Amino acid sequence: MKKKRTLGVMAATFVAAALPVVAASPASASSADCQVYLRNLGYNVGNQVRNSCDHAATWDISGMYRHGCYVSLVNLGVKEGDASTACYQLA
Repeated sequence: MKKKRTLGVMAATFVAAALPVVAASPASASSADCQVYLRNLGYNVGNQVRNSCDHAATWDISGMYRHGCYVSLVNLGVKEGDASTACYQLA
């Protein structure tokens, strides 16, 4: 009986410890990282850039949000390499 209780407590502890890891987003970067990066490169960070970075920071399994960010930033005049870094690595 004591063995079952110990195993139950251990299982509950393991689940509680693993939950934040499972629920966390795959990257620790954010929309703010994307915006600061672009601002530091001399780009004007207005609403459209903020929206693009926000979109990229929203995790999706297909990666289309990050691609949408990239296309949007390039259309706004951001160099391809800068947009790639901002959307795929920082957001």
